[in-house]
Amino acid sequence: MNASTRALWLALMVFFALVVGLVAGLLAWAGGEHPFAAVRGGGTAFGGTVLVLFAIFYFATHGGSKS
Repeated sequence: MNASTRALWLALMVFFALVVGLVAGLLAWAGGEHPFAAVRGGGTAFGGTVLVLFAIFYFATHGGSKS
């Protein structure tokens, strides 16, 4: 996998995580949370999504059995 393909996958993962964070923050705010708490919840959702997607990407490209 070359560098441009990895950059594309990185951009897609970050975009998807941004959407997840935005939706989580908006749902928290619409549910009556204080705006700061909604932003914190959206940021947490973003961070968690990025970590999970990076782990999946690593496992799919480099992880698993080497034999």
